[in-house]
Amino acid sequence: VSGPEVHLPIGGPVKMLLRSKDVLHDFYVPQIRSKMDLVPGMITYFWFTPTKIGEFDVLCAELCGSGHYNMRSRMVVEEEADFQAWLQTQPTFAQMLAGTGSASGGSLVERGEQLARDQGCIACHSLDGGAGVGPTWKGMVGKNETLIDGSSVLVDDGYLKESIVNPNAKVVKGYAPIMPPAQLTDDQLDALVAYLKSASG
Repeated sequence: VSGPEVHLPIGGPVKMLLRSKDVLHDFYVPQIRSKMDLVPGMITYFWFTPTKIGEFDVLCAELCGSGHYNMRSRMVVEEEADFQAWLQTQPTFAQMLAGTGSASGGSLVERGEQLARDQGCIACHSLDGGAGVGPTWKGMVGKNETLIDGSSVLVDDGYLKESIVNPNAKVVKGYAPIMPPAQLTDDQLDALVAYLKSASG
């Protein structure tokens, strides 16, 4: 699943396969009393059968870093027909690898917006100019930013791409160098930059 929530059909057994790209995390659903570690370099799993329709919080129960407090998601349990309708909107594994971002493709900006959600970017970067763990995206493109070393940089396509794949190379003053590097294809990078430019206004 590529997205901020997972949908499941009621009454059917589910095998949840989990993996982490960076550090130890947890997939914890308090309402079903289930918790499983996500361990870098291996796949963990657990089985369960959803028996109640509704939306349930998914939390990380492992202190995993500065963004831990914001690692929240949802598990939606629904009727089979609703689940199948949701499933049709999801990209296949091949589409995710190719970086198309959704089953229907969508525009470059739409694919970038989906990537920003999937990659967790919006957990640290605001869209409205509000303070966050990282700089806001509002009004950033075309702006000269002062960096922690005292130099300045123009926020253009090149800087945005560099900051996504090597975020600690040029850190904006007032922010800690804590953003993890993103591993994206060239197409995904282009889509994300297109979305950032659109979100900048």
